[in-house]
Amino acid sequence: MIQVSVIASKLNIYTLQSVAVSKDSVIVPTLDGRLLRFTPDGKNASIVNLVESEFGVPFGIVEQEQDLIVTVSGYLPQHYLLRVKPDGKVERIADLTQRSGFYGAPFGVTIDQKDYIVTLANDVVDSTSELIRVSQDGQISPIVNLTKFGNPFGLVVQNQSIVIAQSYGQLVRVEKGEANVIVDLKAQGFGIPFDVTIWRDRLTATTNSGLVVQVDENGKVNTIADLAKAKYQIPSGIANLGNDLIVTTNGGFLLRITG
Repeated sequence: MIQVSVIASKLNIYTLQSVAVSKDSVIVPTLDGRLLRFTPDGKNASIVNLVESEFGVPFGIVEQEQDLIVTVSGYLPQHYLLRVKPDGKVERIADLTQRSGFYGAPFGVTIDQKDYIVTLANDVVDSTSELIRVSQDGQISPIVNLTKFGNPFGLVVQNQSIVIAQSYGQLVRVEKGEANVIVDLKAQGFGIPFDVTIWRDRLTATTNSGLVVQVDENGKVNTIADLAKAKYQIPSGIANLGNDLIVTTNGGFLLRITG
């Protein structure tokens, strides 16, 4: 039986922000620019404030050997892929400003063979978008254009492919430079996916209808939890903590899903 418990509440979280797990702690990016480290019992500490450091608001986040790899968007505009060390020191991996432009932004980030895979909207209004690869020394190369699926949000590596949550409602698989729809969650009434992870060997996503859903290898969708109905509001980031799921919501909740 699925159980949802609250780790923390009243957090300043935006819908498209992800969440990361590093060792036995959870890292939450907030709209005011902070990266907060939480223990499972709710104790927290601030790692760094990326707005005060004049980098921007953090969105995508993933752990790499205790470092945090983060996408940020500022207001000039300026968009970066950053590395944040455990002591809060910030290193710039790549400047994504020219690719994302005035009306775009980088959203999700994951790691593939030590490179960084980033979902990037060139224009969020026109929904022009792409998937890019960034090397550890900051070299950028395009993987595939994603415009026909809308704006790309969270993503995860599954086997030799990359699965992306898209704003038109699909989970899309990118393999060998080709993008194909796995399932259209919106068309099936589950909503638009925001973030995606692999939980118990299956794709698991948050959606704007308030659901956490799981997709099997045949594309069948099952609801894991209805967080809107439970009054936690709309889930955004999702990650694994051991055998459990960690989910953030735009209601300011950091949740743990077990069962």
